[in-house]
Amino acid sequence: MNEVDVSLPKDTGIHKESNIEWWYNFAFLTGDKGGRYATMASFFQVGEPQFNKGNYLIYSLIDLNKKTQNNFSLYDSKLKWNMLIIYLPFYLLLNSNNKKMKNLFKELLSGKTPYPHKRLSNAKVSSKPTTIKYGDNVLSFLGEKEDSFEMHLLDNFIDINLEFAPCKPISLIGGDGKPDDLFYYSFTNNLVKGQIRTEQGIENVKGKGWFDHQWGRDKGIATGIGWNWFGIQLEDGRELLLNEKHYSGSKKFAQMGNLIDVDGIVTVTRDVIFQEIKYWHSINTKTKYPVEWKITIPEFSIELYVTPVFSKQEMPVLGPLQAIWEGACTVTGHELLPVGIRKPLNGHAFMELVGYAL
Repeated sequence: MNEVDVSLPKDTGIHKESNIEWWYNFAFLTGDKGGRYATMASFFQVGEPQFNKGNYLIYSLIDLNKKTQNNFSLYDSKLKWNMLIIYLPFYLLLNSNNKKMKNLFKELLSGKTPYPHKRLSNAKVSSKPTTIKYGDNVLSFLGEKEDSFEMHLLDNFIDINLEFAPCKPISLIGGDGKPDDLFYYSFTNNLVKGQIRTEQGIENVKGKGWFDHQWGRDKGIATGIGWNWFGIQLEDGRELLLNEKHYSGSKKFAQMGNLIDVDGIVTVTRDVIFQEIKYWHSINTKTKYPVEWKITIPEFSIELYVTPVFSKQEMPVLGPLQAIWEGACTVTGHELLPVGIRKPLNGHAFMELVGYAL
């Protein structure tokens, strides 16, 4: 594959040949009334055939001052039937003793909505420009290249309206936009502005955000494959996208580091050392997550420490994954410069730990 195989606006929208596709973003925001927030949202399309794909949305609002997180998980009837007809039977064929997934299958089949998930209606993705509308939640892409977007997320007591505008060119992850089975591009540095409404009222917010788009054909979750992902924004204007895969939290493989410089140039290495430092145990799912990390990238002469703003940032997910850890973190560390000087590094990040609750 070469760089011209991923381009905008051609690849902004849905890829019908994929069985999994998602549009993901996070943002760190400061409000005009003293609030500090982090938001995350991921709009999914899931399904083996080219039509009747399921639609799924997870998002969160994190209050960085209060150290609290509100999570939301919404699915439509098409996702339900994809689960019942394809994904849960296939998963249970490989994992016949999983009582939780057997119970989930029974709940969905009986028409129940499993707590804490919610049903959504009128989910669709349209083109020219790409607009993803899942009930009252909308991701609308803008501009000739559809590289900026507006997002609206609405619940009973939360209303999030944000605008994302990229500050750097498109980043083709892995160097060519296909580092593994999935196509992958990012805008790792965005100016973000808008409003957030909570029970405390409306606050104007602004800050910095991140956007990912991935698609392709993958069955890793059914075979017990998860991942550790880090989207890091450094104060010096650079970003790091780091990840590795693992088998149900044990054997690790496929490490990757992407360094995006201040001009948007991407440098890729496969030599990344991830070391788990501290763990957090979820009361809800009985899952053990490695929430503090030391990450060493020899090729970039970088050593980082990633620490959660607070540990309780687990999100419920419908299906075999059950839950993931997805939340706001602080980043410290250093870069060893050629003259032998240790340059301090600071920043913030979102960390995603997937597959530990399988």
